[in-house]
Amino acid sequence: MDRLSRRGFLRTTTVLGGLGAAGMLTACSSATGNATEGGGKAVRTQLSWLKTVTFAGFYIAEQQGYFRDEGLSAPLLAGGPNIPDTVSVVAAGGADVALVDFAALVKARESEADLVAVGAVFQETPGGFVSLAANPVRTAQELVGRRIGLSPGAEVLVEAILKVNNLPVRYERVPVGAGTGPLTKKECDVMACYVTAQPLALEQQGVDVVSVTQGELGLPDYALVMAVRRADLQADRARFAAYLRAVIRGYRHNVKDPELGVRLTLERYGKDLGLDAEAVRRENEVQNDLIRGGADVGGLGHIDPVRLAGPVYAGLRARGIGTLPPVSELLDTALLREAVVD
Repeated sequence: MDRLSRRGFLRTTTVLGGLGAAGMLTACSSATGNATEGGGKAVRTQLSWLKTVTFAGFYIAEQQGYFRDEGLSAPLLAGGPNIPDTVSVVAAGGADVALVDFAALVKARESEADLVAVGAVFQETPGGFVSLAANPVRTAQELVGRRIGLSPGAEVLVEAILKVNNLPVRYERVPVGAGTGPLTKKECDVMACYVTAQPLALEQQGVDVVSVTQGELGLPDYALVMAVRRADLQADRARFAAYLRAVIRGYRHNVKDPELGVRLTLERYGKDLGLDAEAVRRENEVQNDLIRGGADVGGLGHIDPVRLAGPVYAGLRARGIGTLPPVSELLDTALLREAVVD
């Protein structure tokens, strides 16, 4: 979801290992929008990680027939450490929709991959920080001077938060790996995390913690931004409007009936991942708050161009992304209006 993986800022974006990009893309169907054996036009989604409960709305849209209702089939291509980034897959024709963040989308434009955002699953990124309740961090000010557990590259997030809040960039970086041990052992005061992951794992262990999103610290952002090739959108807007409508219906269903998303994750889509049922249930509960967003957002799937141009872009600049295109070139707000769900 940000430049770091959904394992909680503990793995930077992974390039291909033993599997070559060409082989991966060849394995995917290359016929954009062709009818499938089951009938309907295909819209292939390249997920940004393994098939966890993060993508529950997509599972529901498929299982409840929301894609079928729109005349679509919608294969969900699992992500993970051994595939290229989602932008590369879509740019090369291996999928039709990439789930990205805006930093990746801007970078893709620099590489002449002309993708455009059409909606976002998360109104607020789950990226944030976790600390022990006995020594909590709840504000940006409280990051100053702290020992912060960070994976390689994650310091850019901390420094961006301090910069946008006009605070001194002063802290001690504590390198961390894939676990929360450095926090519980008090080797650091606070750790970068996903509020849908590490804090919940610590809660299950009986550890009293405080978590806060980066948005609450002044660095708001969207997550699981749905991006498509501009040429594909121009060629068949109706197909992508139908897709967006089905996805929104799926996540709306998940918000109203989170147990269905949990069950589909455990029993079908993520059944081979060894997931813990209670952890999945709690993650879905927490992420639904971020998917809905606050009272000032435009609704499920919405991306506010004013918010994007304002605080989100300010955060990207603070992270060192200096050249940002006009929002109108990066975002198609009209498609969401065409896909309004009653």
